[in-house]
Formats: sequence, C-alpha cells, structure tokens
Amino acid sequence: MLITQSLKTQIIKAIKLAQNRLIWKPGKDIKHLTKRIQLRHLSPNTTLAEYERLIYQVFNQPKAQLYLFQWGSTVYPTVVAIVENRLWLVMIGLDGVMETAFPPTDPDDYLADPAYFYVDLLEVFQNE
Repeated sequence: MLITQSLKTQIIKAIKLAQNRLIWKPGKDIKHLTKRIQLRHLSPNTTLAEYERLIYQVFNQPKAQLYLFQWGSTVYPTVVAIVENRLWLVMIGLDGVMETAFPPTDPDDYLADPAYFYVDLLEVFQNE
C-alpha cells in the first residue's frame, strides 16, 4: 500500500485525536462494551470508562504497532498493542472516530489477512 503524504497526515491527525479523546458513533460505545462483555473479552462488571482506559493504553503504548486496514477504497488506522497480557486491536476511521476495539483470538492469523497492511511501530511512524 502506498502511503502518500496526504494519507500520512490524515492518519497521524486521527491517531492524535484518538490518543486524547475517544469519539464513538452515537450509541456505539455501550453497544461495543456490551459485546466485549458478552464475548468474555472483558469482565462482566467492566464500565465504559474502564474499557476506554484500555483503549487509551493501546494508543499510548510505546511499542504499539500500526496497521492500515483497507476495505474497498477506505483506510482504517489500526493500532495493536499488549494490554494486561492480552493483544488488543483498536481500529478508527481517518476522522478519528472509533470503529472497534477487541482482542483477536488468533492475532497472527487475524493480522495475516491481506486487508491488513503493517506500517511500523506507531511511535516511529508519528516521528518520521
């Protein structure tokens, strides 16, 4: 995947926004939390604030990995990092709005999907 300067600027802007403030589509925050609890990715008493703290930890891990997920012509920055001994994947839109956050069952297999393109460590990408 070719990352133009324009795309890089959009990715960095979206990630910086998400590192400081999570924006959910209306009603999706509770829906995502409920789904993660139902799938036992989170404990039954996890609050939205705790789930969001976990997401912030992914975005702010020094060794977080940056992938781009491409669906048609749309690109979604995806940050992957270990939090609480579990690998979590957090996907946002180029507008910085949350798409999803979850721990893939088999991360290697999941990220081997050709729709995912490995870019670099997040801190390297942001500081190039």
